[in-house]
Amino acid sequence: MRRVHTTPFRARLLIIRSISSKHRTFTVCFYGFLFSILILSCSSTKFPSGGQVTIPEDFFGIVHAARTRKAEEYKLLEQMECKWVLNTFYWSSIEPEKDTFNFVNYDLFVSGAKNHGLKIVGVLGYSANYLYPKGRARNYISPENMPFFLRFVEETVRHYKGQVDVWCIWNEPNIRFWKGSNSEYYELTKLAADKIRETDPNVYIIGGAFCRSPAGFIKKMHKAGAIKELDALSFHPYDLNPSGSLRIYDNFTKTLSEIDYAGPVWVTEVGFPTGGWYPNRVSENKFPAYIVKTITGMAARGARVLLWYHMFDSLDVGKKNLDSENYFGLIHKDFSRKAGSWAYELCARFLPGSRYVPELPQKENIPSNIVSFCFLDGISGNNTLIIWNDKKRIQKIEFNISSPALLHDISTGQNNLLSSNAFLDVGDKPLIITWQGTDTPRITKI
Repeated sequence: MRRVHTTPFRARLLIIRSISSKHRTFTVCFYGFLFSILILSCSSTKFPSGGQVTIPEDFFGIVHAARTRKAEEYKLLEQMECKWVLNTFYWSSIEPEKDTFNFVNYDLFVSGAKNHGLKIVGVLGYSANYLYPKGRARNYISPENMPFFLRFVEETVRHYKGQVDVWCIWNEPNIRFWKGSNSEYYELTKLAADKIRETDPNVYIIGGAFCRSPAGFIKKMHKAGAIKELDALSFHPYDLNPSGSLRIYDNFTKTLSEIDYAGPVWVTEVGFPTGGWYPNRVSENKFPAYIVKTITGMAARGARVLLWYHMFDSLDVGKKNLDSENYFGLIHKDFSRKAGSWAYELCARFLPGSRYVPELPQKENIPSNIVSFCFLDGISGNNTLIIWNDKKRIQKIEFNISSPALLHDISTGQNNLLSSNAFLDVGDKPLIITWQGTDTPRITKI
């Protein structure tokens, strides 16, 4: 995730982002942000339209994971049921000097990930240092330098043929990660996609990697013929909270329907920091709820893959810093687990392979502020009900099912056995309930 966007948004979304190649900082339009807080404080979860959705078995991944190459990290990734890892393959690192290619560090990452059963998304991007004087902006490939970039693409794809599962062309081009014109980016996408297919015809190619939902950019990219070169589109629905991220995702898919795009959508980045000053920061106590709500909504909307941003915090536990970039991790720097990692793990354990069934659970006198998502027949052998209250107050409900059921704590991963007619306090923190068998769950307002 790297974030300035000069396109005007509705007042509630007025966040202007300034970016460097390593850091993302938010400059908040003060009055717009105050208004956004008023709007979003009254927001509710929007349910996906359409019918049942099957969640892919390899739905879950994590950005910037498997890079320490330590056994402790691989063990965490296995425990958290992570299937995909994403890493950027920087041109400047791979070709530090013209015609001198160095893959050593990436070889270690790739071999480690593959040896532990992880699938890899590799992002191809940015500029070679030898092409530009020091200090010059580098998020751009000029037409005359395009052959050099395509040479880097060819060498990298050939080197990792059969090892990297998916190549993504560039990152967040609709903001400051691309400094050229839109038409130049569209041409880069087409040329890079052609070069990848020429080098490895069987590899999967994604692109776009749009931040937020730039409708005009997407439509022009489609008109230029760049989208048809891709197997899927990549999207980063960052916003102030889960409801905002889902709203952005819905706007994005609405734009795709307007250009008759019916292909897959890969959410290759989404997340929230637990510190710093970014306006979408969340306390560690509320972090698990944000994770469950975001993942549940994206899964039920039919996203093909979701990669959480990201694996580790950058600062030691307890150390404070204003830069929220340091706090996006699921795991602390010392490898201890943040509460959100358990929420991610529970979703990754129970949702893959399941079917989202919007007609379930059966409801009796349930108010609209009680949100429930039912997923049946996951590869874990479990059915899953995820339920929360969009309002801050507690709502008492009765949960009925004849099969044994478990209630899972999203902050600790622990579980408790439920009776066949359990009485539950449903608040803002989602409850995850699992059971096996074909019994139909029912919830009733008390």
